[in-house]
Amino acid sequence: MIVLLNPAQVILQVAAQNPDGTPKLNVDNGSVRVYHVTGAGAEVEDLASVPLVQVGASNTWRYRWTPAALPVDDYFAEYTLEDTVGKTYIGLEDVLVRDIATQTDLAILKQFETGRWKIVANQMIFYEDDGVTPLLTYDLFDEGGVPTMEDVFERVPTP
Repeated sequence: MIVLLNPAQVILQVAAQNPDGTPKLNVDNGSVRVYHVTGAGAEVEDLASVPLVQVGASNTWRYRWTPAALPVDDYFAEYTLEDTVGKTYIGLEDVLVRDIATQTDLAILKQFETGRWKIVANQMIFYEDDGVTPLLTYDLFDEGGVPTMEDVFERVPTP
């Protein structure tokens, strides 16, 4: 499975193997196509079948895809390999495209939960992963709205 965040380029790659798991080196040609299935069950082709290129003399075949747009969705890469004796092999791989904004939000939440923070005067400071660079600062107030370090009732983001 490949998981991507708003990709500008996708490397589609397959390693041909014999049934016993050893590298299959007698592959003559290969191709890949990418598609997704809509909520109504219709198949939409995002990349028409294109030839794969063998990486050196290895069992690895690759295609570098630069899609015009690839919205958040679940895609499938379908690989077709043909060996020198005419046998055809078809494999399928999930390609998951996720929203980078969501990933960024989760990373910030993780920093808040696991990273360094400190209260100085009446301010709570959350730090970047480096533990030095302030990420976000809050002014702290008691129940009466008075700035405080103790008995904090409210925190307000500092402008």
